[in-house]
Amino acid sequence: MKKVMLTVLAAAVLLCSCGEQPKDVDIDALAQQIVEGVSFDDALAEIDDSMISMLYNIEGYTDAVLYKGSGATAEEVAIFQMGSSDDAKTALEQAQAHIQSQIDSYESYIPEEVSRLEDAVVRQDGSYVSVVVSADAAAAEKMLDEAF
Repeated sequence: MKKVMLTVLAAAVLLCSCGEQPKDVDIDALAQQIVEGVSFDDALAEIDDSMISMLYNIEGYTDAVLYKGSGATAEEVAIFQMGSSDDAKTALEQAQAHIQSQIDSYESYIPEEVSRLEDAVVRQDGSYVSVVVSADAAAAEKMLDEAF
């Protein structure tokens, strides 16, 4: 009887842990933490919400924040909260396309920035998509790991 109860209890624990809800992350605070805690060569400024969709071809986000440099560097921090992980998967593809477009632009404009773009952190965590372009991608990755 004890073995049966332990088996049922173990199965219940496994079922509960598989359905864990993703963390609810304050993306504004996270983006600001990255801007302040990661090494950037340029001074990043927050971009107005109305401009985000013009710079990124990502639709359907429920919240977004974007910090960009002056254009003298390719540095930026963008975090999108999507309605679902399926929406985030599509947004991830669009974020990757954005980075590729930046690489294509900077190759002839400021070729020194291409390596920074090639090493950019572009990732999906549940319903969130993050992009960080910085010379210190490892520090950005660590902050995102801690947040998600």
